[in-house]
Amino acid sequence: MIEIMLAHSDLARVRFAHSPVGELVASLRVLQDPGRQLMYGRWLAAARGRLEGLRLELLTALAPTGRYLPAFLFPPPTQPWGDLAVELKQIAASPPAVVRAELDKVREGAPLPAALAPLYDDPAGHLPEVTEEMARYWRAAVEPVWQRVRGLCAADLAFRMEQFADGGLARVLGGLHPDLSFTDELLRVDKPHHCSHHFDLAGTGIVLVPCAFTWPSLSLDCCAVEQPVLIYPPRGVAELWQDTQAEQADPLAALVGRTRATLLATLALPRTTTQLATQLGLSPAAVSEHLKILKDTALVIAQRRGRMVLYQRTAAATALLDSIQSDQ
Repeated sequence: MIEIMLAHSDLARVRFAHSPVGELVASLRVLQDPGRQLMYGRWLAAARGRLEGLRLELLTALAPTGRYLPAFLFPPPTQPWGDLAVELKQIAASPPAVVRAELDKVREGAPLPAALAPLYDDPAGHLPEVTEEMARYWRAAVEPVWQRVRGLCAADLAFRMEQFADGGLARVLGGLHPDLSFTDELLRVDKPHHCSHHFDLAGTGIVLVPCAFTWPSLSLDCCAVEQPVLIYPPRGVAELWQDTQAEQADPLAALVGRTRATLLATLALPRTTTQLATQLGLSPAAVSEHLKILKDTALVIAQRRGRMVLYQRTAAATALLDSIQSDQ
């Protein structure tokens, strides 16, 4: 059990962030862990065919399932929506002594995997090679679903902000994950195989990071860091991999038109106009016009998240879809 004291000064410094590298590393663990693969079966089926030629033995040795993950793979979030190139650059600049110390923790007294030996012997010389391989893996496995992943995490953030407005940070923290509880300024994280200690943040605050590929796990980076980072699975992970086209119903198409019916089926998760246009093979202008009509009829809502405007179907639209499907 990890116990963290969150005083008022800490609560004022609780913030959210999202990390591309965090998603990348978590997805590597999905490749290795049969217990996670049922949830990510559709992603795996699509991604495996694009992984040929990659040095997966190096990447999976760095991110072994069920064991310690090297801290240098998780640069501290400096902005709400992380940038892959920036994070990879931070990893490449990791001090050699830190890299060796973290790899020692990964092997847990066992022989170091052969794929990691060059990195251990010469961190400065081989870290650029590692980050280039991570970038290649990103392009093959994560980038094809990145807009959907980012949209899911943006939707989770919107939900957490609604929780905050309704019940404050206590409600937000209490509802993140079954392994986490928050009462009387004490945040308890039930991770018996992670680490076990009690500490006071002393005003540093904490970063909450949704990660689509981390289901069902909750993880906490809290040892020897300036600000702890709590990584949790966002709401709606199961819907992320659904074939939304299969949700489309012909009676709904007869009512609102086939394109708008397809948009409503697709908008179980938030999407931008550009994402929808790419996914459906339409022009952004055409998508915008259809979204305007759906928004005017209260079937779609729009929410701004930084530079993005995310569209999602309303509860009324979901009820309409469910009603049509149940009658078929």
